[in-house]
Order: sequence, then structure tokens, then C-alpha cells
Amino acid sequence: MEERYYTVDIIVHDRENAYSKVNELLHQYAEIIKLRVGYPVPEENIAIVFLIVKTTNDTMGAFTGKLGNIKGVKVKSIAVN
Repeated sequence: MEERYYTVDIIVHDRENAYSKVNELLHQYAEIIKLRVGYPVPEENIAIVFLIVKTTNDTMGAFTGKLGNIKGVKVKSIAVN
């Protein structure tokens, strides 16, 4: 399968409870992550993470699906090419 680039926006609405789960998943998929930018907002209990990844469509679906199943997390992805 052909690899392509994707942008991924992750909004963690419950930073206290969900952020460690998100970080664990990002660590598991570290080999596909080309760029990671995080913006924690502790006073509002949220965090915003922006990723650029390069992977297959199947792996991308598995990755974003696992992220989306974490309570308090919203995820959006866009294929770049």
C-alpha cells in the first residue's frame, strides 16, 4: 500500500485524565510521526496537538480510531496528497 502524508489535529478536552493515554498512543505510533506540536492549556484542562504523519490509509485509520476512542479526545485528519 502507498504511504502518504496526513495532518492530524487532536483536541484533548479532559487533559487530567486523557493526556497520558494520548501520549502512550503517540509513543506506540512514533515511527509514522514526522512532526508533533503540542499546546497545553492547563488552566482550561485542555491540550491541542498537531501532527504530520506519513503512513498508509489502513494504519492512519487504526491510529485515528484508537485516538477517537479515548474519552475526552476529538481527532480530525486530512490527507495531504
